[in-house]
Amino acid sequence: MTSRALSRNLAWTALLEFQKTQADLDQILDNLAHAGIPERDRALAWEISKGAVKYMRKLDYIAYSYVKAPMGKQKPGVIAALRIGLYQLSEMTGIPKYAAVDETVSLLSETGMKRDAGFVNAVLRAFIREPEKAKFPDRAADPARFLGTYYSYPDWLVKRWLERLGFEEAEKIMIAFNRRPPVFFKALGDRASAESVINSLNESGIAVEPGRFFPGYFASAQAYEVLNSVQFKQGRMIAQDESQGLPIQLLDPPKGAAVLDLCSAPGGKTVALADIVGPEGKVVSVDRDGKRLEFVRQAAARVGLVNIEFVCKDVLQFAPAGKFGYILLDVPCSGLGTLWSNVDIRWTKKEGDIKALACQQSRLLEKSAEFAANRGRLVYSTCTTEPDEIENVVTGFVEKNRQFSMGRSKNDMLKPFEDPDSFYRTWPHRHGIGGGGFALLVKGDENQIS
Repeated sequence: MTSRALSRNLAWTALLEFQKTQADLDQILDNLAHAGIPERDRALAWEISKGAVKYMRKLDYIAYSYVKAPMGKQKPGVIAALRIGLYQLSEMTGIPKYAAVDETVSLLSETGMKRDAGFVNAVLRAFIREPEKAKFPDRAADPARFLGTYYSYPDWLVKRWLERLGFEEAEKIMIAFNRRPPVFFKALGDRASAESVINSLNESGIAVEPGRFFPGYFASAQAYEVLNSVQFKQGRMIAQDESQGLPIQLLDPPKGAAVLDLCSAPGGKTVALADIVGPEGKVVSVDRDGKRLEFVRQAAARVGLVNIEFVCKDVLQFAPAGKFGYILLDVPCSGLGTLWSNVDIRWTKKEGDIKALACQQSRLLEKSAEFAANRGRLVYSTCTTEPDEIENVVTGFVEKNRQFSMGRSKNDMLKPFEDPDSFYRTWPHRHGIGGGGFALLVKGDENQIS
């Protein structure tokens, strides 16, 4: 089997597993991949499998234009093969059409599905001959169906975005979330140290671009090279989307501060906060999942930070000895602001999940507020797009807890993200970084803080 055939086989197998279990696609791929697969072929397997899942609805719509029976009546292996074949033909560039067809068809032939291989071959070649036969719904006559099929999103999410944002902005969001995401890193240390990291990467032939909004962040199309660089192995940086720098800037703890980081795994914010407060300060990292908390511990050890206390505890059962002036609550959420990297959740998350999550988020916020010192800051942080999980949770909390008020930072770096109602939002189509919603809550009388 050639290396490219190995890539497609891995993608097909991953897609079969996802179709069966709806499990996390990254975890499926990690479990299937082996150490011997070259990085280039591994990257192709990731691209095909993630792309086929992302565009699943669109690909099924295209396939149905060339077959009589609905996709749901096809064998799982046939569905997976059609999806990866059509993804390569319709969305990828640089892959010869004959290679996409022949190697996809070979997947079935080599597993004893020769008759099915002939069927898949006929469908893929029909698409090549007559791509115009796959006619999408009219964008003016049926905008919701057009957006859902052409950009490949579930109806419930399309409806929410259309009703709240209108057609034009909803379409921009969908286009942005379908792009390959930028890979961001955060250099640790002061500004001079961060500049040194970026310069040294460039000098070693790794192209990086400084982040647009927050100091120390940079993006690179050569993520593999960055992760294997001397600078990364020396613990001089972490992988972290620039959107996740916003809650850290909003909390703004000084050197020497004690910070409480709740629901802290996988630990990027814990490490960034510990780096900011320095050895004279400390971060208490709390998460109920022991395995995920171990990721935080490992991340801290890799960069050499020892000013972190790890607590494996459910936030709702946590009882610290004292109050904190700086609290970050990064709540479990739908993750709809990460659709460009977590391609599977557009299909695995359901609208009902949002309501359930909002109830959980409200309980976590109520409990977290008990840990705040007078005039302390509590930052509520999410990586979602939905007001149910952001504005509704926070405004409901403030209405019931009058000792807290919404804070508005004077930090000019946060101005591009500030809404008139004092919430802060990041958007992929506006800012080029991950989506999220954030709020600063202050215990006391002040509404304006520095």
